[in-house]
Amino acid sequence: MHPAILAWADRRLDLEAMREQLAEDVQLDSPLTDAFTFTGPDQVMAVMESAFELLEQIEIHKVTGAARTYALYGTSRLRGRNLEEIQRLELSPTGRIQKITLFIRPVPAAVSLLALIGPELARRGVLTRRATVASRAAAPIASVLRAVETSVMPRLRRPGVTGGPHRTD
Repeated sequence: MHPAILAWADRRLDLEAMREQLAEDVQLDSPLTDAFTFTGPDQVMAVMESAFELLEQIEIHKVTGAARTYALYGTSRLRGRNLEEIQRLELSPTGRIQKITLFIRPVPAAVSLLALIGPELARRGVLTRRATVASRAAAPIASVLRAVETSVMPRLRRPGVTGGPHRTD
């Protein structure tokens, strides 16, 4: 496994060690909107720091890849709800992380994260203060999606069909 990937995946929250793995032209594509691409170590680390402030029980369960492309699978909790994440990492020719693409599920957790992360990013100077308002506008959508997930979706299963939640804690 490439040393930059191992250091990035280490979730002891050593932010300086994580930062050292980033290329100067690193780019992080927002998992929440096409409106934002974060560029440079300062912006990328602001996103990571903001996420770490909001998420609990952050764990990386699987790292796979070869050459210059890797994927990390992780789980965490956001206000008591499960969140799963895939990070697709591309290394530069010098062995630093050059591109990060994030994928988050389930949808209610992703929208809840959108509703909460804007103020954190504004506080760190990555987004304007208006981002707080835009971010919080997602809160009612997140509430509806959580209600559908917990109250409606379980009732849609056919009688006699087995299976349960994707992940339980």
